[in-house]
Amino acid sequence: MGLPYSYVGHDCSAPLGVVVHRRNEPPIRLPIVDDGLRFHERKVGPTAITRRAEVTIPIEDNAGNEWIQYVNAFEPTSTEADRVVGPTTSTGIPVDDPVPTEPQIQQADVIGQPIDDNGEPTGERAVLFRGYTAAVGSTEGTNRARFRIHDPKDFLSVIDAGVSFKKATPTDILRYISKTFADNQPVFDSVTVDADATSGRPLVEQILDDFTLGDALKQAISDETIEDELTFSTNRDKLVDVLSLVTDVTDARVWFEPDGKSGVVLRAVNADSQQYDLTPESAGTPRVIANNCLYEMRPFNALRLKGATKNLATVGPLSVESPFSSSYPEAVATYPPLVERYGGELTESDTSKTTIAGRLETEAKSQLKQALDEVSGGSMTLSLAPMVRPYDRVSATPACSGVSADVNPLQYEVQEATHRITPSNNNLPQTEIEVSIAIDPSQIETRSTTRDTETGGEPTDDPAYEQYDWTTAA
Repeated sequence: MGLPYSYVGHDCSAPLGVVVHRRNEPPIRLPIVDDGLRFHERKVGPTAITRRAEVTIPIEDNAGNEWIQYVNAFEPTSTEADRVVGPTTSTGIPVDDPVPTEPQIQQADVIGQPIDDNGEPTGERAVLFRGYTAAVGSTEGTNRARFRIHDPKDFLSVIDAGVSFKKATPTDILRYISKTFADNQPVFDSVTVDADATSGRPLVEQILDDFTLGDALKQAISDETIEDELTFSTNRDKLVDVLSLVTDVTDARVWFEPDGKSGVVLRAVNADSQQYDLTPESAGTPRVIANNCLYEMRPFNALRLKGATKNLATVGPLSVESPFSSSYPEAVATYPPLVERYGGELTESDTSKTTIAGRLETEAKSQLKQALDEVSGGSMTLSLAPMVRPYDRVSATPACSGVSADVNPLQYEVQEATHRITPSNNNLPQTEIEVSIAIDPSQIETRSTTRDTETGGEPTDDPAYEQYDWTTAA
């Protein structure tokens, strides 16, 4: 498949790179220097995966090319003509006069490919991340500039949501999010939805050999109709609130990815994890350089989620929701492997606004998974493997400087991944991951029941006071 475009600019064989997009011009690849390029992927924020890249580039090179002119945010706008841009040329002279023909923020891509055992790039390049230039500045030394590329998810928190859904499916709601997103920000014109888990992962499917992969745990989200009427108001709600509803109802993972063309896709799946064998016996890439991760075994293994009460009361000709009800749903999610390890359930409790038992079970399952996903401590350094990302699972043994301990491998789940390249003969491109114990969502069990609002027990027709002994004061 490769890249969906041809770029101009810096011609380099490095396995990680940055390409910026300008209107009516071909994409431009920038050279990187000093601290190079760091590409972060984390389980944080309103989307399942949040990405960010930090880039250091030369202001000009020996051939006289001024590279920061291609990053629009370095140029003052027509109303900022007197602003002095932080970076300067190697002679200390500010860059050329501003050219106010481009918007200050622009699309930028991180492109990349894995490396083989010899440190050479393998396979075709792919667009790993598409974001926007969000911060610019200078760095240590002369003739150096740096900037950041942020995730499209940032716009979800600032775009108003005013809509009502009645008998809508999750895909209907995702399409509303994508259309409203595209109409209300100036950077990403094409925003589509992929909710059937068919688009795949370019580096996984096209670059890695089959023996490096386990079976894909890929499952499309449920597209059953949501019976409730859902209303969002522009004076209160943002797109991020609409997205939160979808993830709560479907237990889906939703995030932005490059669409294989010139836009982004809002991807929604229930599971899209890959399994990587990083043990010494593995015949393929990536390789473990160092591993000091802790395999933290928490006793907490169950979550009790108490739902909300809901009752219809008749007021004249109307039926309205009353805050009082005689019962509420309760769901418990457990993870049997940890229950077995500790000889019983150790349960934490929380509350929810959900009034439907089935939906409460889904929410309890999601919250238990999130609670068990906390980073255990330590990190694992691999040869550059940009296909490894959060939610993937790895099997590994403790290792340092390529020497592994003679112990059974442990199963981890990736929580954070940082892919980095530093231009130097002594710096091998690397991926650093932070992990937790591996939790298989398909093994989480749920059950639900109805509780009495007064006693917390099973609902009965008897008044609550009949369960107590009463005495009369003298």
